[in-house]
Amino acid sequence: MVILFAANDYFENGKATEGFPIYLHRVTTALAKLGHSPIIVACGKRNKYYKKEGVEIFIVSCILTEMPIESVSLGYQILSASKAINKKIKEISKLREIDLIQFTSLQGLAACYYGKIPAVMRLSSYAKVYYATYQTINKSQVGILAFFERLAARRCNAVFAPCKITADDFGNDIGRRVSVIETPFVNDVTVYDESVYKDKLEGKKYVLFFGTLIAEKGVLVIAEIIQKFLKTHPEYDMVCCGKNALIDGRSAVNILQNAAGQFHKRFVYLKELPHEKLYPIIQKADFVILPSLVENLSNACIEAMYFERVAIGTDGVSYEQLIDDGISGLLCKPNDADSLLEKMDEAASMDEDQKQKVGRMARKRIGRLAPEVAVKKLIRFYQYVIDNVSK
Repeated sequence: MVILFAANDYFENGKATEGFPIYLHRVTTALAKLGHSPIIVACGKRNKYYKKEGVEIFIVSCILTEMPIESVSLGYQILSASKAINKKIKEISKLREIDLIQFTSLQGLAACYYGKIPAVMRLSSYAKVYYATYQTINKSQVGILAFFERLAARRCNAVFAPCKITADDFGNDIGRRVSVIETPFVNDVTVYDESVYKDKLEGKKYVLFFGTLIAEKGVLVIAEIIQKFLKTHPEYDMVCCGKNALIDGRSAVNILQNAAGQFHKRFVYLKELPHEKLYPIIQKADFVILPSLVENLSNACIEAMYFERVAIGTDGVSYEQLIDDGISGLLCKPNDADSLLEKMDEAASMDEDQKQKVGRMARKRIGRLAPEVAVKKLIRFYQYVIDNVSK
C-alpha cells in the first residue's frame, strides 16, 4: 500500500525529536518495515527530497507572508501552505499510484484538497480544545485554526484521533463519527548515551518532568508544590528536562528555581535532549510527573510507561486513556497542586516491589501501541476507507 502523509512540519534532516514529527517518523518507519510504501510531503524552508529508513520525504517550500491584520495573515498562511502541499501531492500522484492520503489536522492542511484519491485526516489536536488553556495564543487565532480544521475535515473521507476526548469534541462539532486509533510506539534508539545522566544525575534519587516548560504542561502546578515535596522528602531531587519557555514574561526555569526556595540546589534543569540521551534519564527516574492541563495522548507518558516508570498524569485530559489509577500509574486532578502533591507522596511511599509491579503493568499497556498492533489497526482503517470510497 502506498500512503502519502501530508504534514505542516517535519524535521528536514529526517530526525524527529518532539511533538507531531515524532508520530510521523514512528508511523511511517513502522509502515515501511511492514512492507508498505510511505511518502511524506511536508512544509519546510526550501524544496528538498531524500529517502531514509524506507520513507520518501519531500520538503516543500512554504513561504510565510505577513499581512497587516493578524487574523488575515493567519488565514492566508494556512491557505498558502495547503495550496503548496496539495500542488505537490498532485504532481506526485501523476507519477505514482497513491492508495490513500493522510492529512494532519494541524493548520487545516487539507483545506485545499479536491483530489479523487481517498483521504483521511488525523486529529493531532483540536484548536478549540487544545488551546483553551494556552496563554500564548489569542481567541481569534484559536477560532481561525478551529475553523480551518473543520473545513479540512470536510475535504476528507474519514477522520480519526489518538485520543477519545479529542475525537468526541471534534465529532460533535462536525456532526460525524471520529474514530479512535492510538498512536503507535516503537523505541527507535539502538544505542543509549548516558553522558548527561552520569555527569548530572548519577547517584541521585530523583523525580522527573520532561517536556516543554510551559504553563500548559503544568509547570506552575509543579512550582506550587516543589518546595513542599523537597522538604518532606530530603532523599529526592527534582529534575526538569526540556525546552525552557517564558511564562508571563518570566523564564519557566527561574520560576521553578525560585519556587524551590532553600532547596534550589536540589532542583536540576536539563535542556532539551535527543532520545538517546533522554531515555537513560527516564529509565533511572524514581517516578515521573506529567501534570499537563491539556494533552492529546502524551508521547512523554507513553515513553515513561514504556520504561516501566510510575507515571503521574492528569485525569480527564487523556492520561486516563493510558493510566489505570493505582494499577499502571497514578492520576491527579487537573490544575490542582494539592492533588499532584498527594500523588507524588503516594509514589514516593511505594516500596520497590510496588513500583516494579506498577511499572510492569505500564509496560503491558504500552504493548498495545506496538506497531504490530497499532499500525495494523491503522492499516485496517485505511483499507476500510479505500474500499468504501468510489473511485
